[in-house]
Amino acid sequence: MGTIWTPDLTEFSGPKYQRLVSAIEKGILHKVLSQGSKLPPQRRLADALGITVGTVTRAYALAEQRGYVQARVGDGTYVNAATVPEIGNIQLNMATCQQPLTDQISTLSDCLSQLAKDPNKLSQLLGYRASPLDQHQQVFHQWLNQRGIEQTPEQLIFTHGGQQAIFACLNAFLKTGDVLLHEQYSYPGVRICAKQLGINSIGVPLTHEGVDLTRFEALLQIHTPKVVYLTLNNQNPTCIQYSESQRQKILELAEQYQFYIIEDDVNYCLPEEWHSPLWQLAKQLAIPRVIYISSLSKLFSGGLRQGFILVPEPLIAQVRLAIHSQCWMVSPLNIEIACQLIKKGKITADRDAIVRQRQRLCVAMGERLGLIQTWRGLNGWLQLPEDIKAHHLVTALAAKGILIRNGDDFNCHDNFIRLSLGGAENNAQFQQAIDCIEAAIHSLVQNAYSVV
Repeated sequence: MGTIWTPDLTEFSGPKYQRLVSAIEKGILHKVLSQGSKLPPQRRLADALGITVGTVTRAYALAEQRGYVQARVGDGTYVNAATVPEIGNIQLNMATCQQPLTDQISTLSDCLSQLAKDPNKLSQLLGYRASPLDQHQQVFHQWLNQRGIEQTPEQLIFTHGGQQAIFACLNAFLKTGDVLLHEQYSYPGVRICAKQLGINSIGVPLTHEGVDLTRFEALLQIHTPKVVYLTLNNQNPTCIQYSESQRQKILELAEQYQFYIIEDDVNYCLPEEWHSPLWQLAKQLAIPRVIYISSLSKLFSGGLRQGFILVPEPLIAQVRLAIHSQCWMVSPLNIEIACQLIKKGKITADRDAIVRQRQRLCVAMGERLGLIQTWRGLNGWLQLPEDIKAHHLVTALAAKGILIRNGDDFNCHDNFIRLSLGGAENNAQFQQAIDCIEAAIHSLVQNAYSVV
C-alpha cells in the first residue's frame, strides 16, 4: 500500500511535474518520505492533486533519474536509501556560478538517444574537422539572430568554453610584455590567461555604471593597449550592468585610441535583465571594434563546454590560428549536442522561474541584514558590515558545508562576498542554505560585539 502523502505544489515553481519532483525532494529531505517507503500510486496521487496521470508519471521518472526513488515493475515506486544528504554533510556549492538542476539530465538523455538512432549523422561527427559543419554554424547563426545579435556564419568561431575563447583572443592579438586593461574587480580566469602569456594586466576602477571613464581614458593614454577586456552585461563579480551612455562612450574611445574590446557575455541574465550586447551597438554604429565571447555553460550546465566567439572579419584568420594552436578542432559531437538543445528550445527551459524565486529569497535576506547588495542572473554581490570579515564568514560557512566566494578572489578587498544561486539540489535545500548564511552572519556580529 502506498504512503498517504499529498504534497502542496503551490510551494514550488515551474511546470507541475517539476513541482512534484521538488515536493518529493523536500519530503525526503524532511523525512516525511522515509527511506524505503512507497510513493502513492500514480492515479491516486493524480486524483488527489488534480493533475493528470501523465504528469505524475513524468515526475516519478525524473525523480528516478536523479536517484531519489526506484521504480519496481508491478510493485510501485520506492524511496531510495540515503538519497538526499543532510545539509551539514554535503558541500553545497554557492561559490560556482551554475544553473539549477531541473530537466538537464532528461533533456540531454533525449538528445543522446536521438543521436544514437542516426548513424549517418554520427559518421559525420567521427572524423577530424578543422572547420565546423555548415549546419552547426547555421543553427547558431539563426539562434543568435533570433536574440538580436546580428552576424554572418563566417564570423562565428567555436571554442571549448568561454575560458578557451579568452585565451585564444589574448594569444591572437597580444604578445609578451603587452598591456591588457580589464575591470579592477574581474573574473580571475582573464588574469590567469594574461599571466600565462606574459601579458601585463591592469585593472580599471569601477563605478555603478561601469568603468570609471576618466581613469579609463587616462590608462588608455598611458599604455595604448591593443585590447581591453570587459563584462558589460553582467559584470563579474559586481553584477553591474553598463549603462547605454557608457557603452557608446567606450565605443567612441575604441575608435579614437584604436583598441579592440573583448566583450565577455558568458554570465547568465534573466530575460528581463539581459541587454543587447556591445557587439550589436558596434554593428549599428559601424565601429567594428568588438570581439564577442559567450558560452552555453551558464545557460544549460557547466559540463557543456560549448563556447563561441563573434569576430570582425579582418580578425577571423588570427583567431582561427590561435584556436588551432591549442587544439586542432572543437569537438563536432559536442557542437551537435549544443545544436540539438538550441533546436529543442531547451537551453534555459523553465529555470528562469527558479532563479527569480531564489533571487527574491536572497534579496529579502540581505534586506533583513541591512547589507549593500546587487543581484543579477545567478549571482549576488554583497558587502558585509565592518564588524564582520568576509574571510571569517567564508570559513564559518565552509565548516557547515556551504561554499561561497570571498571578494578577495576577484581582487576586491572591501569585505564583499559573492553568492551563486544554482548549487542547491532543490528549493528546500536552498532555503536551508539561506537560513544558515543568515544565522552565521548574526552569530559573527554577536561575537564581534562580545570582544573586549
